[in-house]
Amino acid sequence: MLSKSLRVISELDIFSLIVFKVLYEKGAANNTASELEVSAPKVSRCLASLRTAFDDELFYRRQQGLKPTPLAEALYKPICDFYRIVSHLDQVALGEPESTFAPTINIAVSKYIMTSLALALNQHPQQEVLGKIRLQQWGRSSEELISDGQIDFGITLESSEAAGLNCEHLGAPNSLYLAAKQEHPIWEYSPQITLEQIAMYPFAYLESIGFNDRIDPLELYCRNARVELADVDKVMSKEELLSHLLTMGSLAFISAVDVDMYSNIPALRTEALDHEQHHKLHIGQSAPQYYLIEKRLKNRRYNEERRSIVIDIVTDILKST
Repeated sequence: MLSKSLRVISELDIFSLIVFKVLYEKGAANNTASELEVSAPKVSRCLASLRTAFDDELFYRRQQGLKPTPLAEALYKPICDFYRIVSHLDQVALGEPESTFAPTINIAVSKYIMTSLALALNQHPQQEVLGKIRLQQWGRSSEELISDGQIDFGITLESSEAAGLNCEHLGAPNSLYLAAKQEHPIWEYSPQITLEQIAMYPFAYLESIGFNDRIDPLELYCRNARVELADVDKVMSKEELLSHLLTMGSLAFISAVDVDMYSNIPALRTEALDHEQHHKLHIGQSAPQYYLIEKRLKNRRYNEERRSIVIDIVTDILKST
C-alpha cells in the first residue's frame, strides 16, 4: 500500500518532473518555457503542482534568478536519474540508439590556468563522457554562486571554509619563468638572474584573487629584504600583461602553464627562474596553491566520472610545471 506522501508524488505527471530538471538548470521560468517549447503559465502550473507534492517552495527568487531550496538540491539527482530512465524507454520504443544525458558543467577557473584547461579539455579523448563544459573566470562572487547552484564548482587560488562547501587542495606549480623583450638588458645577467637584478627594472604582474590581490610576492620580498623596487604595475588580464611587456619594457613572472604562449611571440624571451631565487621569492608568501571548491556530494548535479576527468586534467597541468 502506498504511503500518503508517495501517493501524492506518484500523481505527478512526468512533464512536471522534466520542468523541475530544466528549471533547476536554467534558473528562470521563461528560459525553461523556451527550452521546453511551452508557455510560461504552463511552467508555473507545473511548479505549483511540484510544490504541493513535495510540500516545499523548491525555488525562491533571487536577484540572479531562481535559487533551489535544500530539498530541491537533494531532489535534482534522483529526478535526473528518473529522466534518464524515461528517455531510455522512449528510445527503446522508437528503436533509437541510447543517448547520454550530460548537463553542461559550469566551472569558475583561476585566470592563470583557464586557457590551458580549455585546451586540455578540448583534446581529451573521452568527449562523450565530458560533455559540454562552460569555463568562466573565478571572481569574488564565485563562492556564493557555487552555493546558489549557478556554478557547479571552482578551481581557484583561494581556499574556502564556507558552510555547505567542500575544499580540496589540488597542488601547486613548482617552477616560474621570467619574461621580457628580447633586447631587454636583464638578459645580460643570464643565466643567474637574481631578484635584486629584476627589481632594478619596471615590473608588471597579473593579479589573481587568493594569491597576489593584496601584494605580489616580489613586492613583499623587496620590502622584507629592503631592496628598492624600481616600479611595479598590476594588470588584470593576460592581454594587458603581454602589452606591458611589449610596450613598457617591463619584466614579468610567467607560470609554466603559460610559458609556451609567451615563448611563441618572436619579440619576447622567457627563461626559467633559478630554483634558489624561486625559493627566496616565496619565503614571505607561498607559491600559488590550487583548490577545488564544490558542494557536498549529495548536492552535486554532475557525476563522479566527469568530475574525476576534470580534476585529473588540472593536476596533470600542475605536475607538468
